[in-house]
Amino acid sequence: MLSAVRARWPHLDRLPDGGFVVAASRTRRYEDADQVQVQVFDALGCEASSFSVGDAIEHLLVDEAGHVWVGHFDENPAGIRRWSPTGHIYWTSDGESIPGLFDCYALNVSGTTAWACTYTDFPLVEIRPDRPVRVWANRVRGAKAVAVHGERVAFYSGYGEELDWLTRGELTEASVEPTDVDLLTLPDGHLPGRRRVVGRGSRIYVQAEPFTPWGVFDLSS
Repeated sequence: MLSAVRARWPHLDRLPDGGFVVAASRTRRYEDADQVQVQVFDALGCEASSFSVGDAIEHLLVDEAGHVWVGHFDENPAGIRRWSPTGHIYWTSDGESIPGLFDCYALNVSGTTAWACTYTDFPLVEIRPDRPVRVWANRVRGAKAVAVHGERVAFYSGYGEELDWLTRGELTEASVEPTDVDLLTLPDGHLPGRRRVVGRGSRIYVQAEPFTPWGVFDLSS
């Protein structure tokens, strides 16, 4: 039980110590944009800290070090940032060579590494806090989730008829080269329809309406 959760339409992830991070995806337009937006709860469900990361959160994921990765959609130019659980910025995409970063379409966290696919150019981006950003050109447009395993990559979703496409590819020196495309279906064979998706490591998690069970696609299997 988390006490006094204030977020509307929240993003949620678990911290390595058993606590949780809860964040409102939008700041309330009639309030100060710097309002407290993120709540960090300890393992007993009590609020341990709170801070703001800015409006328009598209993705929120916690890495194994307990840092919070936030990807924004296009109503906030902040792009992608990595925060401590007390509200200190450890990494920001400002000044990084990420082409066309107007919207973080897909975000994946594995260990302490983040992978992203960003609008408008949709490159695959590898972000390691202690190394320069790596960028691969990518022909898949509009993916909402990405999974990575070694030199293999999978992109899920896209525009129009590509909504349920799963495109697999391999990393070369400078680009992602697609190898095959399938429809991603639920275990019962149906297409997901309205769904939430989360990418973490080699896995893409899909929660279809009525948003109770999760299905898992694992690129490593």
